[in-house]
Amino acid sequence: MTPPQHLIISWVVANSVTLDRRARVCITLAGILPDVDGLGYVIDRINLRFDIYSNYYTDYHHFIGHNIFAGLLIASMMAYFCQHKIAVFLLSLLTFHLHLLADLAGSMGGDGYQWPIYYLYPLMPDLAITWSEQWELSSWRNSAIGSSFFIIALIIARYRRVTFFELFSARIEQKVAEVMRQRGFFKE
Repeated sequence: MTPPQHLIISWVVANSVTLDRRARVCITLAGILPDVDGLGYVIDRINLRFDIYSNYYTDYHHFIGHNIFAGLLIASMMAYFCQHKIAVFLLSLLTFHLHLLADLAGSMGGDGYQWPIYYLYPLMPDLAITWSEQWELSSWRNSAIGSSFFIIALIIARYRRVTFFELFSARIEQKVAEVMRQRGFFKE
């Protein structure tokens, strides 16, 4: 799945319980931080402009951030910054593992390459988890899942009076919420 899809799925999970904004942001971050190992793509593209050939993306994506140790580290970091440590830790682990599950289900490349998950890396670097039914990243299934979670996010916004704009800025969230309130979107 794509990072925006991971983001909206994680935000919905973060809003499945009543927590403060910081906790919701941290839980959501835990669901997208595994893709930090995909930043090699940017480095590879920059290097290419200088006729330097590198494979950081293919060499490290799904290794560094997509293993249980990264999940435990991410969940611990998110819990550290929040008041409700146990809830944030557990929900962060949940969003992290939902990220892995979504990647196992829908991250196949257009060339048919299945992105494996190296869940026990670096202890067992050769253990690669794949699913034979993995669909393409650009498939209708990923679009349907992303759209469904976007609709759920709108339902959450209507009844809980909070939107995923809270992830970017409290001020932006207030402005969006004010417009939604003026338009009668929020359930009274």
